[in-house]
Amino acid sequence: MQVTEVAPNGVEENIEERIVTERPAVFNYLNYRPFLRDMYLFKKNRSPGFSENAFIYAAGFGKNSRGYLGLVIKNKRNLTSKSILGFSTAMELSGEESIYFENMVLFNQANSEKEKICFFERMKVGARGKKAKLVKVLEHQYRYLNEWHLVVLRELIELRDFREDPEWIIQKLGRKLSKDKVIEGLADLQGLGLITRNDAGRLVQSEPVVLFEDTTVNFQNSSNLHHQFALSAADAMTNKPYDQRAAQLITLSIPRAGFEQLRSEMKAFTKKILEQYGSATDSSSDIVVQLGAQLIQITE
Repeated sequence: MQVTEVAPNGVEENIEERIVTERPAVFNYLNYRPFLRDMYLFKKNRSPGFSENAFIYAAGFGKNSRGYLGLVIKNKRNLTSKSILGFSTAMELSGEESIYFENMVLFNQANSEKEKICFFERMKVGARGKKAKLVKVLEHQYRYLNEWHLVVLRELIELRDFREDPEWIIQKLGRKLSKDKVIEGLADLQGLGLITRNDAGRLVQSEPVVLFEDTTVNFQNSSNLHHQFALSAADAMTNKPYDQRAAQLITLSIPRAGFEQLRSEMKAFTKKILEQYGSATDSSSDIVVQLGAQLIQITE
């Protein structure tokens, strides 16, 4: 069972709590803020007198910018074109590292899905051939949050008549996928550890439930997935027979403070559905369904 709410990259409030003894490899990061933190701590470990102010001065900023590094790391400020260049200099990044770092910043700060995909693809190209153990996993992860068929494939393998045959899968999904997408999708899911093989060699879910934390970062990263499923739902309302669909829609006026209460109730409802239907282990599943709920403020 899938819930689209991958835990956020946490950043400590006190950035000097940890000790970093090895130079961080920029190609091992998808989020530039943890990379900044680790690079600062690495430089501080090498030179105990090194400080946030020293970093800022090395980046070409004056004393009026003191505290800027900490604010960026804590996700309270973004980087500009000028500060991307300055921070790259302060971290002593090579040309290739600087290009990857710039694209990572632009990826993290992108406002549209089109921009995010563009900068992520540039990151992949920049990391190619580097000792970047996480890049392949991160690529799988990003696709999982942005391509509808990966979520569906993960549930499909739990059907009691599942066959690891691309043509069977294509037929089961109404011929909406190509053979290449099926093969790539199953590889992605295994790469993420979301599916595995049992003792008999059959593909199975690694865990019955995948729950993504409901955060601003995860909402932004999965927005394209929600968009795809919304389009699929719209098509189903028109083309699926009544016995294969159900829909409810509520529009009402509420106090502004009630919005967060409704969000909490949606989460509780989701949890109940998961507990009742999402952990079946008796191999009785013979269809894949999708239950979506949206809470949207219509007025400003």
